[in-house]
Amino acid sequence: MIGFSRTKRSAASNAGYADLFGFIGFLFCLLTIVASTMATTAPAEPLAAVLKSVNDFTLDLYLKAAEAKGPGKNILVSPLSASLVTAMVHAGARGKTLEEITKGLRYPTDKDTLEKGFSSLHDLLANTPNVTLEIANKVFVEKTAHAKLVEGYKKTITEVHKSDVESADFLNNHDKERISINNWVSDKTHEKIKDLLQPGVVTPATAMVLVNAIYFYGKWKEQFDKKQTYPEDFYITKSQTVKVPMMHMTKNMRYAEIPELDAKAVELCYTNENVCLQIILPNAKDGLEGLQQKLRAGAFDLSNIPFYPTKVQLSLPKFKLEETINIKDLFKKMGMQSMFEQSADFSGMFDGVPVAVSDAIQKTFMDVNEEGTEAAAATACVSRRKRCIEMPVELFVDHAFLFRLVNVASVIFVGCHCEPTPVSGEDDACDTNEDPLFNDNPQPDDNVRPHKPSHCEL
Repeated sequence: MIGFSRTKRSAASNAGYADLFGFIGFLFCLLTIVASTMATTAPAEPLAAVLKSVNDFTLDLYLKAAEAKGPGKNILVSPLSASLVTAMVHAGARGKTLEEITKGLRYPTDKDTLEKGFSSLHDLLANTPNVTLEIANKVFVEKTAHAKLVEGYKKTITEVHKSDVESADFLNNHDKERISINNWVSDKTHEKIKDLLQPGVVTPATAMVLVNAIYFYGKWKEQFDKKQTYPEDFYITKSQTVKVPMMHMTKNMRYAEIPELDAKAVELCYTNENVCLQIILPNAKDGLEGLQQKLRAGAFDLSNIPFYPTKVQLSLPKFKLEETINIKDLFKKMGMQSMFEQSADFSGMFDGVPVAVSDAIQKTFMDVNEEGTEAAAATACVSRRKRCIEMPVELFVDHAFLFRLVNVASVIFVGCHCEPTPVSGEDDACDTNEDPLFNDNPQPDDNVRPHKPSHCEL
C-alpha cells in the first residue's frame, strides 16, 4: 500500500537439485502477449512499452529486496502490483517527483503512451482465460479533500487505471477507515491478504490511500501425482539439509541451460499455456548469491531464457510463502526519494492540498502444490498532508532457487525460496487430503480462488 498523509539420486543430480533450491525465486510474470492474442483496442506499441517497463522494473525490485533481506532468506514480491498502484501516484506527480517515479518504475516518458499502455494492460489482464486472475484498484480520499481532487487526475485513475474512488473520514474515524480498507483488500484477495494496514499507518492527517489487489489461481496442465510426494533433503547451505515434501514428475517440458548464470531452468505451464511458473536452479548448492550477482551485473536477461522441449525428470518441493515488504525503503534505494519528502510535488493530484507519500507497503502470498498455484498480492500507498524418445533430463530442486510465474505479457510476482519449512513427519509431508485449497470437495469453480492486494496510501 502507499499512503499519503493526511523430492535415491546420484551425487550429480543431488547437486543440481540443491542448486535450484538454493536460488529459489518466485517470479510471477505476465509476459508480452503476442499481437494475435491481444484482446485490446489500443495500439500494440503503448502496451509493449508499459510491459517492458514492468519487466525492467521487476529485476531491480527483486534484487533490492534480496539485498535488504540478506543471504539465505525467502523473497516474494509482486512487481506488477507495485507498478499498478504507483502508476496512480505517478499520475498526480509533477516536477522532480514525477521524474524520479518515471525513472524508478521505468515508465515511458510520453504521457499518452503511458496511459494507453496501462489502459490496454488492464484490459489484457482482465481477459486471461482458463486461470483465475483478478486485479482491483481503489483510491480512498479524505472527504474534506475530495472536492479538491483535480478533475483530470480523477479521470485518469478511473478511466486509465480502472480504479474506484471513495470518500473516507480519515479526519474523525481514521482507524475505522483503516479497518474498512483492510476488509476491502481481504475480500478482493479471497481472504489471502489480511491486515494490510497496521494501526498507526492511517492517521487523521491521511489525505489519500491508494490500493491494488491481485489474486491468481491456476491448475497445472500436467499435475503432479500426490502419491509421488514424499520427504527428501533440501539444502539450505552447501552442507546442511532439512526434509521437505518433494513432488516428482517425468514429462515433456520446456527446459533450458543458462551458462551465463551457471544454472538450469524449467517451465511448468497451467491450463492456460501462456501462464507458467519458471524455476531457475543454480548448478551449485550455494549458487544463489552468485546467480544474483550475475543478474545484477547484467549477465543475462531472464525474459530471454532459451527454453526447448525435452523430457524432464523433475523433483520440485511444495512450498508456501508469505511476505510483508516495506516498498518505501526499496523505492528510495531505487532513486525515488522526493515522493516521501516535504518537497514532494503532487500538484496534479490535489488543488491546494500539499501531500507526500508517508507509507508504501506490500503483502504477498504463494502456495505451490501438486495441483497448481495460488498467489495473491496487495500494495498500498498512503499519503498525508505535508508536514522424441530420449532419456529425461533430471532436475532435482533441493536447494535455494529462483522462480518466475509467467504469462505472455508482464511480471506479476518475483522472489526466491531459501528457508523451507521442515516436515514434521512422513505422514504430514505427504498427506495432502487436508489441503484447504486442493481437496476432494472443490469449490463450484475449481479455478476460482481469492486474490491478494497491494495498496498505496497518499
